[in-house]
Amino acid sequence: MSQSERQQIIFCFILATTALAVAMGIGRFAFTPILPLMIQEGTVHLAQTAWLSSSNYIGYLVGALSLLKSNRHPLFVVLGLTLVTLTTWLASLSSFGWLLVLRFLAGVASAWVLVSISAFAINWLKSRQVASSGLIYTGVGIGITLTGLICSYFIFQPVTVNVAAQSSLSALSSRLWQYLGVIALLATLLVTFLLAKINSQFASTAAAKANPTNPTSSSILPPAKLKLANVLTAYGLFGFGYILPATFLPQIAKQWLSGQSYLLIWPFFGLAAALSVVLSQGLQRRYNNFSLLGVWRVSQIIMAVGTLLPALWQSLTGLMLSALMVGGTFMVVTMAGLQVAASQVTHYPKYNLSALMTASFAFGQLIGPLTALVATGKNIWLALLPVSAIVLLIGVALLWRPYQQSLNHV
Repeated sequence: MSQSERQQIIFCFILATTALAVAMGIGRFAFTPILPLMIQEGTVHLAQTAWLSSSNYIGYLVGALSLLKSNRHPLFVVLGLTLVTLTTWLASLSSFGWLLVLRFLAGVASAWVLVSISAFAINWLKSRQVASSGLIYTGVGIGITLTGLICSYFIFQPVTVNVAAQSSLSALSSRLWQYLGVIALLATLLVTFLLAKINSQFASTAAAKANPTNPTSSSILPPAKLKLANVLTAYGLFGFGYILPATFLPQIAKQWLSGQSYLLIWPFFGLAAALSVVLSQGLQRRYNNFSLLGVWRVSQIIMAVGTLLPALWQSLTGLMLSALMVGGTFMVVTMAGLQVAASQVTHYPKYNLSALMTASFAFGQLIGPLTALVATGKNIWLALLPVSAIVLLIGVALLWRPYQQSLNHV
């Protein structure tokens, strides 16, 4: 391998990780660590946050489905990051009505980047025989961690808080949106520059020859035919079950903990997500016949325990363990679920399984925050978190015996 080729591989890893960090860490999940502050400042109310979250998830679904027939991946990476930058900065100036629109557009943008980076970078790296191409997904956890640390730093500064409190025009939550918008802009410029450095013509040719849905399945024997309804439903239930702690965990911590200790929760969640991707890649390289369904089931059971934990153990330790269990499994389940679906393409040639899985997941996570609207009171999480845990376990049960008894029966 030439020095120039090694340099391009490094560029590809940097641009993919950076793009995912911004699209997901800021465009998708920056709302989570800023949410407690927005509620405290009176910018939004708790019931409104459910609508804002759902608007973002609808946008994510629309964005993913809009790219089903597109192969202009670098273009949509840049367009998505640009839209993330604009919607993030404009969130600092907007009322609730405009926030609904901006959160929808941010969802569209984050889906564009995730889908396009997955199609472009994974296949580009695979074409050059890079075994650990899946490590680009550490960008999701890195983005969540850095966003959480930035928000925690500014919220923790008493001088900043006092200055913000003196002027309604400079609320701290608005400043945070602006800071994150500037970071997103710088990252967009970096990704655009690195994309220009990569041989896009070669990447497009390699992507056309590669398997676009499952870059790691070549070392895994295709399993027997699965019950498609079971897999789709289980993935949708995963979307429902994980999204409540993934959206509201810092708000839960702020409600139940004293002082500023709740600021630790979200960065820890992101760190667990990033490390889980590294660990899962290592296991997959070491155990070629490692059962993806087994990984999915075990991870979702751990996630269910982590989701239930804050309702039973309302302390910093309990919430940190919850962040570890949920943050450390949601990316593993996501990757395993998509690979399970990809392995079934030969059994279900008439279906676009990636689109179906995306739709099921998006529908589940869309319904999740809306359940907060039917519950009122100070301790609504005592009711909602056990529901999420039960839903996740139902999904596990659907995956316990998911195979068709007869290959002639669909």
